[in-house]
Amino acid sequence: MLKVLGAKIFKQKRKRFIFVDNGRKYMTQRDFERKQRFGIRKFTVGAASVVIGAVVFGASPVLAQEAPATSGETAGQALPELPKEVESGNLANIDKELADKLAAATDKGTEVNREELQANPGSEKPAETEKPTETETPAAETDKTEETEKQEAIARDYYSRELENVNTVVEKNDVTTNAENNQRDDLTSDLEKLKKLQDATVHMEFKPDASAPRFYNLFSVSSDTKENEYFTMSVSDNTALIEGRDANGAQFYDKYTDAPLKVRPGQWNSVTFTVEKPTTEVPTGRVRLYVNGVLSRTSLKSGKFIKDMPDVNHVQIGATKRGSKTVWGSNLQVRNLTVYDRALTQDEVRTRSQLFERGDLKQELPEGAEISKKTDVFTAGTNGQSNPDGINSYRIPALLKTDKGTLIAGADERRLHHSDWGDIGMVVKRSEDKGQTWGDRITLTNLRDNPKAKDPNIGSPVNIDMVLVQDTETKRIFSIYDMFPEGKGIFGMSSEREVAYKEIDGKTYQILYREGENGAYTIRENGVVYTPDGQATDYRVVVNPVKPAYSDKGDLYQGEQLLGNIYFTSNKTSPFRIAKDSYLWMSYSDDDGKTWSAPQDITPMVKADWMKFLGVGPGVGITLQNGPHKGRIVVPVYTTNRANHLNGSQSSRIIYSDDHGKTWHMGGGVNDNRTLHDGTVVDSSNMNNYYAQNTEASVVQLNNGQLKLFMRGLTGDLQVATSNDGGITWDNYVARYDVPDVYVQMAATHTVQDGKEYILLANANGPGRKNGYIRVARVEEDGELTWLHHHLIQEGEYAYNSLQQIGPKEFGLLYEHHEAGGNPYTLSFKKFNWDYLTKERLASKEVKVTSAMEKWPGIIAMEFDSEVLVNQAPTLKLANGKTATFMTQYDTKTLLFTIAPEDIGQKVTAIETGAIESMHNLPVSVVGTKLTNGFNGDEPAINEVPEFTGGVNGDEAAVAELPEYTEAIGTAGDEAAPIVEVPEFTGGVNGDEATVTELPEYTESIGTVGDEAAPTVEVPEFKGDVNGEASSESELPEHSVPSATVGDEAAPTVEVPEFEGGVNAVEAAVHELPEFTGGVNAVEALKNELPEFTGGVNAVEALKNELPEFTGGVNAVEALKNELPEFAGGANAVRALKHELPEFTGGVNAVEAAKNELPEYKVEEKPLVTLVAQQDKTYQAPAAQPQQPTLPATGSEVSTPLVSVGMVGMLLGLFGMAKKKED
Repeated sequence: MLKVLGAKIFKQKRKRFIFVDNGRKYMTQRDFERKQRFGIRKFTVGAASVVIGAVVFGASPVLAQEAPATSGETAGQALPELPKEVESGNLANIDKELADKLAAATDKGTEVNREELQANPGSEKPAETEKPTETETPAAETDKTEETEKQEAIARDYYSRELENVNTVVEKNDVTTNAENNQRDDLTSDLEKLKKLQDATVHMEFKPDASAPRFYNLFSVSSDTKENEYFTMSVSDNTALIEGRDANGAQFYDKYTDAPLKVRPGQWNSVTFTVEKPTTEVPTGRVRLYVNGVLSRTSLKSGKFIKDMPDVNHVQIGATKRGSKTVWGSNLQVRNLTVYDRALTQDEVRTRSQLFERGDLKQELPEGAEISKKTDVFTAGTNGQSNPDGINSYRIPALLKTDKGTLIAGADERRLHHSDWGDIGMVVKRSEDKGQTWGDRITLTNLRDNPKAKDPNIGSPVNIDMVLVQDTETKRIFSIYDMFPEGKGIFGMSSEREVAYKEIDGKTYQILYREGENGAYTIRENGVVYTPDGQATDYRVVVNPVKPAYSDKGDLYQGEQLLGNIYFTSNKTSPFRIAKDSYLWMSYSDDDGKTWSAPQDITPMVKADWMKFLGVGPGVGITLQNGPHKGRIVVPVYTTNRANHLNGSQSSRIIYSDDHGKTWHMGGGVNDNRTLHDGTVVDSSNMNNYYAQNTEASVVQLNNGQLKLFMRGLTGDLQVATSNDGGITWDNYVARYDVPDVYVQMAATHTVQDGKEYILLANANGPGRKNGYIRVARVEEDGELTWLHHHLIQEGEYAYNSLQQIGPKEFGLLYEHHEAGGNPYTLSFKKFNWDYLTKERLASKEVKVTSAMEKWPGIIAMEFDSEVLVNQAPTLKLANGKTATFMTQYDTKTLLFTIAPEDIGQKVTAIETGAIESMHNLPVSVVGTKLTNGFNGDEPAINEVPEFTGGVNGDEAAVAELPEYTEAIGTAGDEAAPIVEVPEFTGGVNGDEATVTELPEYTESIGTVGDEAAPTVEVPEFKGDVNGEASSESELPEHSVPSATVGDEAAPTVEVPEFEGGVNAVEAAVHELPEFTGGVNAVEALKNELPEFTGGVNAVEALKNELPEFTGGVNAVEALKNELPEFAGGANAVRALKHELPEFTGGVNAVEAAKNELPEYKVEEKPLVTLVAQQDKTYQAPAAQPQQPTLPATGSEVSTPLVSVGMVGMLLGLFGMAKKKED
């Protein structure tokens, strides 16, 4: 029995495979092709029978003595690959076309002669080496071949190695680095081969220790004479990186230490590096680095590689010979290291790494844990269009629970777009039932647009970023927000300082600038405008607005004539304008948020002259509940100085009021007179230090009176500052915690549960602005935080958020999110309880088998409920004492085993040898698994398969299974970047800028975004963190140089392959596949590839014009109707065998069965013989379908269709001969 028939022929270029089972050898590909050619020479129309057989059985024919006793096809059958002659529909040319297809094939080194075949299409003269001797049978020849050629086993990861036109230069398997070999495996003997490479791929599969050092090498080439001349593919703080340096120590590539993708410590990973020499397409060359098959970063700096390192003389896995030292070692399990002689494409890397894709383990909530469904409070438009209210986008959530239990949700209502300028209103909604329902929008303020603005998209004064806070004594609710005159917000500020206020007789008045004059006019009592020398004019400014949304604030009148508005700056009709500066405004409500006061300008109370920008940290403020400053209202803000602005001076701080909001004061800055570890002293008023910056913040008070400021920063992890005097000053020490900060605003709140003190923190977990998490930290006696729990609360897009405790054990979260097609962003609300935050999720403690079914004759596909990996081929012991032998790994969750037909129905009692490993380090259980064929009374295992949630051909991809990384990936290449990859740069203090730490160069304004190009930032080398602690690089004495230069080159365009959906990225190749519009059988699946066929119901009828008149039935097959068992199939010979197939749960036939499992069928020029017709490489068990009630038992009766098809072939042969005689 040819068991390999059920999977596919295992072939490689110029290689042969022999499948062996229980001492029996089966036909090689070459033998099989020889047999086919022999048949073609005998009968021209014989190929038509082959086609029918292939369609019916989904496989090429087998030798009679090798035919299995039961040949019913299983539900997982893929669409067979049909010969070229069937694709063309021209059976008359069957020999010629087939000969053309085979002419390029080689057989024992002798190439088939194309010209001879074309000259004599009806026969093919075999090469002498093909002709067996009188005493040599094909089986004997196989024995001879085995003696002369090295038998090659099927690779354990065969489906991951299907790469074409690429040669292996170096390969090492199953290497361990540990103390016994000094954590090093020497490959120096391969150095000369590596030096010849121009284009190359280095692919490595490895498992580091869970406690691996912060920096360790994977694969390197180095010199024992030049310490700084080397190439390394390594890991730093779990970030996969590459570095190459020439004889002078100069860097080959851009910086990779801050690349976004990380390896999983203690788990199996793959890292792949590709290098391409300069070409016209890529003039400088290109390198790429992938982690577990996903592109992490591309560098266009150069395409240099080992050939450009003249002094290297060592090659190794693990510990590296660098000068006189051996460094960067660690304990590694290396499954495979392969170096190829060209750069693999992104799709090829994905294929090569496919077994290392994995999702998070499925978890269920424990009893008592509750979380609500998402409620959209402020809904944005879609596809760039406005919502029914004319609003394009909402941003910047603020959530406050009032003393009455009301929830107030605040937002930026951005009418024109989601950028940080233009027509933006400050709005709120109220909920009096803990977020179950929400009232109508209430507008606090929305200044009127400039009707003659030069650019309508920025033609409005700007209010932006809201903080809500309630005075616990007076119950007054305050809303404090930023204000800018017409323009691009923070980008519209004057490059030179324009004085905004003037103090006269102990009072502060706002200054107005008049065109053509240098003096400072002022706005005095009741809005009257005074000249620079103190004379009242007939100009009057509206300072007490009365129109809806207070839109008339700032209007300028001369007498009773409206001239314009002092906040307009372009094409203005008013002779006056305010300084182009940033301002803080305040509104308040005394009726639980139902109505709001007119805006008041509090800027002169809090803004110092050195401050260029002063803005709030949006969300909520607090009123201090204990300590000497009890009752103080505290609002987080941040500032920049005029010397360095956004490039190196952002500093977090607070403003406060001790008189219930009547007056406000500036607190100290975290970076005020702060000493870093290296002795550098920074001060927020004049600092220029990139990594010491901190920006938007969220403030809480502990029971001991301390204030904790949770700050958005640039180090990639959470920074927390501490004040012991109510925010007047801050400790020099800034704590850093192992909590991701992807450079986006975060929200914190304080709670006491069961007498213990905790902090809750909400922020995006990454990559980039994605995947919102809620985190719980226990507050220790000294005020330090111990982080206990981290839970996903919103998958997908996630940016700003605001968090409040809304009940004794209940919390609410308002956050930015949008689904596919939605404008960024909609503000959504969820509530959850304490048990949701603290109780452990219920997750599987072991990996279990979900299906173990005979998918092809003699081949069991065993599928697991989570990802597994085979390193040592397992042999399964069965209850009857027999075994099932591992064949290869099909995909991340499916293993293939061979089994004897009589062992079907047996249960697995043990793994006799080898092992199956979990990609999540869980135990793997196979004991008790029944090996079934899914029919003949055996209960199909498909009922245990988790519900399939994808679409047809994977059109609706399961989000959690997508491997593609769609955030900013630092430097990239020449391809167009997908929209999701780098969010639009939208300006201001909170826009969607790409995460700074993901870019090798920082070319945008920090903490702000915009459509304008930001000034290039020269980033100094980072010699410490926010506390002056040495960076991971500087802490590693053996890796003491920067991994790349920054600041001196333009950042290349980010490049990530566009993801077209599909479960496990199967549909990545969707554009390469023809649309499948076939019908209910395999032949019809090819109708788009065939010329119009008018000959009959199926391929056999193509010959009807060459046959004598046939009056027996619909087609040739039906002529045998009375000689065959009752025909219960469809319209042609393919469906006649419908009832003789094993139970079919995927659809009407084999094609449809695979619709949830296979990419669309792609027709290619491939060898004629494939033994399962190019099976799809990402098999997934089909969803359970209703049983076919009319399926009869099968088994020995399978010989009937074989006889039928044989008779059809004989009949056609006779018809062909008769026709030939007539001709």
